[in-house]
Amino acid sequence: MNLFISRTFKWWEIALIKVCLISLGIILGLYFYNYLLGLMWLWWVLFAPTAIYFIVKYIGGK
Repeated sequence: MNLFISRTFKWWEIALIKVCLISLGIILGLYFYNYLLGLMWLWWVLFAPTAIYFIVKYIGGK
């Protein structure tokens, strides 16, 4: 069984996957709200460097 098969998706299938994952994130966020609120520092630590990376990459044009 090869798990790493090359697949090709159409743009609307990718859009459906994104909507599905965003919906799942919202549902889990609402369900585990109190637990996740205590980890807010972690979300900022994950968000800030990745946002800075993509902003620099976008501005740099590379």
